[in-house]
Amino acid sequence: MSIETSKIVIGPNEGTHLSVLDIIHKVGAGDSGVSLTIEEWGLPPGQMIPSHTHAREDECSFVPEGELTCYVGGEVVVAPAGSYMIKPRGVPHAFHNAGPETARVMEIPTPGSSFEGYFDEYEKIAARYASGESGEEEHRRARTGLGERYGITWHDERILEVEARFGIRP
Repeated sequence: MSIETSKIVIGPNEGTHLSVLDIIHKVGAGDSGVSLTIEEWGLPPGQMIPSHTHAREDECSFVPEGELTCYVGGEVVVAPAGSYMIKPRGVPHAFHNAGPETARVMEIPTPGSSFEGYFDEYEKIAARYASGESGEEEHRRARTGLGERYGITWHDERILEVEARFGIRP
């Protein structure tokens, strides 16, 4: 990779936006020599990303806006704006936004090449579920199949435990 073939500055309104997931691809693996990918995403108030584990990449999340409650390796921590969260590969993690505003997150998985493309494929699965074209069980099966291809394991059996740890009442 050379400086001539890679963009140096990515502006605040640049990147590919996936509207259903509220994710913006900011830096692709090809932009960084395959070592890193940066995704920006939002988690609305009251929403949770269920427990899951990455087998192929480590992740670092930066919270520029809002606050996230995080379950990482069984420990529950709160990450206010300005915080970084480290999620090593092989460690289950989940997120919940208990705050009144959408929490914004910059997700940095490394190596970036192992994860790139996941959200593009998941956007299609999530869109079918959001529109009512698929039910919850079909959504989970599709998400699980996608996860298997990308080395991500979803821990749906831990949803009630994690909700209880987050203080969420079903």
